[in-house]
Amino acid sequence: MLAGLTACTDPDARFRNRIDTGWHRDDLDALMLRWQSHAPQPDGSFQLQFDRAWKPRPQPEMDLTGHARLVYAFAAAHEFMPDAGYLAIARRGVDFMLARFRDPTHGGFFHTVGADGQPRATIKRAYGHAFALLALAEVYRVGGGVRYREAAMQLCREIDIGFTDPAGGLYNECERDFKPMPGGRTQNPVMHMFEALLALRGASGDMLAETIARRLGDFAAYKLLQGQADGGALIPEWYDEAWLPLPSKAAGGYVDLGHQFEWSHLLTLGASVSPVYAQVAERVLAYALAAGYDEIDGGCGRRAFTDGSKADLSKGWWQQAECLHALLVAGQATGRNDLWRRYEQTQGLIKKQLIDVEQGGWRAADVLPCKSGGCKDEQPDPYHMVRLHQAALKVAQGMPA
Repeated sequence: MLAGLTACTDPDARFRNRIDTGWHRDDLDALMLRWQSHAPQPDGSFQLQFDRAWKPRPQPEMDLTGHARLVYAFAAAHEFMPDAGYLAIARRGVDFMLARFRDPTHGGFFHTVGADGQPRATIKRAYGHAFALLALAEVYRVGGGVRYREAAMQLCREIDIGFTDPAGGLYNECERDFKPMPGGRTQNPVMHMFEALLALRGASGDMLAETIARRLGDFAAYKLLQGQADGGALIPEWYDEAWLPLPSKAAGGYVDLGHQFEWSHLLTLGASVSPVYAQVAERVLAYALAAGYDEIDGGCGRRAFTDGSKADLSKGWWQQAECLHALLVAGQATGRNDLWRRYEQTQGLIKKQLIDVEQGGWRAADVLPCKSGGCKDEQPDPYHMVRLHQAALKVAQGMPA
């Protein structure tokens, strides 16, 4: 009776109640306890490379992407487990990032630093900068600290100046002084920069972050998006320097199905910037489900091709996290029973085949099931899983994912 009364007073409760909050919280807790036990170093850096049994692997260099993603993961976990010590780890990690990865001459962040904390690869990559911005925004959001907000806003300005491609989107790579490096383009840093800018806007209200997020979102929606006859739409992965998609599998062109699910939930979140994005999110999700969802066993495949080549429907680990993430966000937004059915189906697949009950963490699967030999002897970093669990627990509380 109480559940029925709650549903009457809160029309969205019946959708949120379909989220398995106990499992999401338990897996988040178990995952981050493992990383807390093995990754943090006394100087604020992280051991990032482990085999499946959590034995550290040689790490002569630390890369910005891996470091920033782990900072984000600890900060995000703090929101739900405030007594676990995760915020202190995240702050030490972001302090290390600002002290060692940051370029004091040209701004931005180096791609890698050595074990001695000195820069190794001094190129600038948009992908890594997106995660550095996400880390700063998340640490500020959950723990405050004016200097983290100021560092995030400064980085936002440097990204805008240094990585913006006049043809649209972002340069993939630049020299240390932000001179663009020649080469093709990919949507991936655009997507993750959109994610980070939304996070900074949400944490600080920064209008520059909103402006750039709108520019990148519009670029994806109006330039990269390819509509399909059935009403669905896709965003190809790779492009030439003029942002024309690579035309065939032979030429290196493909559609990353995991990234379609990822775009779907990010565009849904970005509807606060432009209402158009919610409609685009529905179309991208429709394509991803039609092209890559396994209606028998749950989960999604890896790649599709626009030239008629056969899709690669093998199942990798991170794609399943993004598939489940998109399904729960869309399920809450629309109330569609078919999406909740797929959420429950894909969750079952993850619990059965990806959660590592022997060693902890997730299996680093390129091709499921692991018994077929398609899983690596390593621990995948927790970014995708933490994002999934964070979204689930927020949606269950009636908050934006």
